[in-house]
Amino acid sequence: MQKMGTLLFLVGIKGTGMSSLALLLQHWGFSVCGCDTSEIFSSDAVLNDAGITVYEGFEASLLPPNTDGVIFSSAYSESLPILQEARKRSIPLFSYPQYLAHLSRQQDSYAVAGTHGKTTTCSVATHLLKHACDGRFPFYAIYGAPQEDMTGGRECALFEACEYQDHFHSYKLRGVLITSVEYDHPDYFSSKEHVMRSFETLVDNLMGGGFLIYCSDDHGASAIGSYAKKTRPDLTILNYGFSSDGPFRIEKGIGDTYRLALLKDLSFSLTSKAKALVDDHVGALVLSLAMLLDRSEPKLYVEDKGLITDEVLPTLASLFLPHLASYQGCKGRTEELFRDGEVIYLDDYAHHPSEIKTSLEEIRLRYPGYPLLVIFSAHTASRTFALLEEFAEVLAQSDQLILQSTYASARNDGSNTDDPALILFSLLRKSIGDGVAYAPSDEAALEIAAAWLQERWLCITMGAGNNRYLGPKIAERRRSHH
Repeated sequence: MQKMGTLLFLVGIKGTGMSSLALLLQHWGFSVCGCDTSEIFSSDAVLNDAGITVYEGFEASLLPPNTDGVIFSSAYSESLPILQEARKRSIPLFSYPQYLAHLSRQQDSYAVAGTHGKTTTCSVATHLLKHACDGRFPFYAIYGAPQEDMTGGRECALFEACEYQDHFHSYKLRGVLITSVEYDHPDYFSSKEHVMRSFETLVDNLMGGGFLIYCSDDHGASAIGSYAKKTRPDLTILNYGFSSDGPFRIEKGIGDTYRLALLKDLSFSLTSKAKALVDDHVGALVLSLAMLLDRSEPKLYVEDKGLITDEVLPTLASLFLPHLASYQGCKGRTEELFRDGEVIYLDDYAHHPSEIKTSLEEIRLRYPGYPLLVIFSAHTASRTFALLEEFAEVLAQSDQLILQSTYASARNDGSNTDDPALILFSLLRKSIGDGVAYAPSDEAALEIAAAWLQERWLCITMGAGNNRYLGPKIAERRRSHH
């Protein structure tokens, strides 16, 4: 399936990882098209700009007669008519994780795993490897956000590796960075211990002579680091964070600057301010260095080759660090969409209590003095039910909160009883009273937001549900009210 002009059809092509994969496959010379629901996602514009055709629906008749391979989002089951048709025609069929596993065997491969921070860490590492190596480092990356610049090579690869349904166990990896390990995906994992065992298996599966990097500030990631030290003496094991005991301990400097224990005389600045995001940026630096040093001739990719001496780590780190300041963020991660009057509209993918906590911390630090109106779309009924108390605690940190009905996941993991967002609403009424409203429809969310929003406020669409497009509609509704 690697020949030029091969037609690949992607089912669920608008998903964050799927759209990223579609753009990469097109860049490699494949013919790419696909199908998805009629909903408008942030990826619609990106796919349209790339000239990739997206059909509406999942009917068998949509599958082109000359299709050479089908890749489908793991959000969907193989019972979809179009996937049944592919099987009937004996067309090679891959789920998204299966295709990443297939790609991971084509070259040296590395991954970022963890409950939170995967996309950000992959995005920052991609930025560093492109800019600090002046475009010479021969790699490609696939993660949950589209990349503007597809240049690179195929000598090595960086993947965002998800623990859901143990998908990352099938990847062939030389190195992994683990950002965090918490309880999530309760429709699959029965407990935190079950999640931990999945990450331990990821460590077991790493290729001999490779590396493991973990965040020392996260309890779960540190526990996996300890497991690796006991069971994998053949791996290079590194950690980073404010509590790290090694060269990548982060120290707060003056103002918005930081230093590493490795380079105490060199301060650096970041575009992010929340502690967990600072960790993600430094983790990306450590991963970039590890990937570079894992190549047989790292000097090939560094501008001043004379700089690589016995002091290789501090030398390389000093070359990479300044590029952190120019990282501009990725789509859907505390992303400023637009400003209308004095109201600022943001979008954020945070959908787990720990991610919401980090995002709200980052937003308050980035926009001091602005009250926060959060419009939250819970994603998966099982997650919302399992973590109700945690959701209620972190969402109460909003100044005003609109809860939308739970997003209808393709996982069909809901129950026939109450919408968990309604139960969450009743919990939040007890803590923040009239500061929370429940919106059973998009129209209701629009009306409430337009009535509540005031000048010099932030309006934040948040969650893995599809509510990003509400921002422009709210701005329009406010203008019509005035």
